[in-house]
Amino acid sequence: MRLWIRVAGTSVVMVCLICGSASAQTLRGDQLLMMLTDDSTSGMQANVNRYRAMGYIQGLLDSYTVFSTRDPSLEIYCMPKQGVSSAQARILIVKWLKENPKRLHEQARLLVFHALSDAFPCRKPSADRNTGQSEQVIVPRQK
Repeated sequence: MRLWIRVAGTSVVMVCLICGSASAQTLRGDQLLMMLTDDSTSGMQANVNRYRAMGYIQGLLDSYTVFSTRDPSLEIYCMPKQGVSSAQARILIVKWLKENPKRLHEQARLLVFHALSDAFPCRKPSADRNTGQSEQVIVPRQK
């Protein structure tokens, strides 16, 4: 019973910290990268930053899933059938941000989608005119 109370209490504190620090400012790529990789702050603050960043990314992914399911023309990236873990998404996004430092001043939400569309490009079937068979063609991203 005590363990349950501790877990519930810790969860409430984390939610309050995360929600209490939300702001109307647009998050930039450099800020997201710092939140995902910062080890210079105290253990608790570094964890809060990582949770905030992962919550931000998960919110983007969930919103994207809702809209792209309703309108497939909005697909920017296509996740593998088995899905992607939060840890894998974090690794992919951090790698992309580090490889594209000139873009870190841009909005983080756009950079997250660029990272995922590079990692998981969509393929659309197209019929081969000569054989009538379907082949896979990579759909170009809009920049």
